[in-house]
Amino acid sequence: MDIVVVRHGVALDRDEAAESAISDAERPLTAKGRRRMKAAAKGIAKLAEGADLVLSSPLLRAVQTAKIVRRAFDDDIGYAETDALLPDAEPGELIRVLADGPSLPAALVVGHEPHLGRGVGWCLAGQATSMVELGKGGACLVRFEEAPVAGKGQIVWLMSSSLLRRVG
Repeated sequence: MDIVVVRHGVALDRDEAAESAISDAERPLTAKGRRRMKAAAKGIAKLAEGADLVLSSPLLRAVQTAKIVRRAFDDDIGYAETDALLPDAEPGELIRVLADGPSLPAALVVGHEPHLGRGVGWCLAGQATSMVELGKGGACLVRFEEAPVAGKGQIVWLMSSSLLRRVG
């Protein structure tokens, strides 16, 4: 199974959101963030052919990013939100969600740092230690021989948003 790990795009600054009485959960992508994510999503779609599912954190900036990524796949893939992608979730919980679901060749997950980096560490080394740091709109592909298991994943590629935009 392949897991494409995607960090949400550029969102409204926390301080600006607080000044406008917007909660962290409701911080949206900025216009620039949406524009850059649309271009990066084209690159993700080229690199992650065969993906069947997009899972997203329920926080607005991740949901908006996931919808942009899904559109790059022509909306032909499934979509669901899961608390396993919330910033304070245990990294192994997402892998349990994927392993307990239907067998898929590839899934995309959209969430937040440092949770995603710790999740990748869990996949690679079996420890919830951050082994990569994804920039906003960045992504990596972690491959498992079969179902996802802690410490059994391998990174196939890791790209910034700007590199993904070039690929797209």
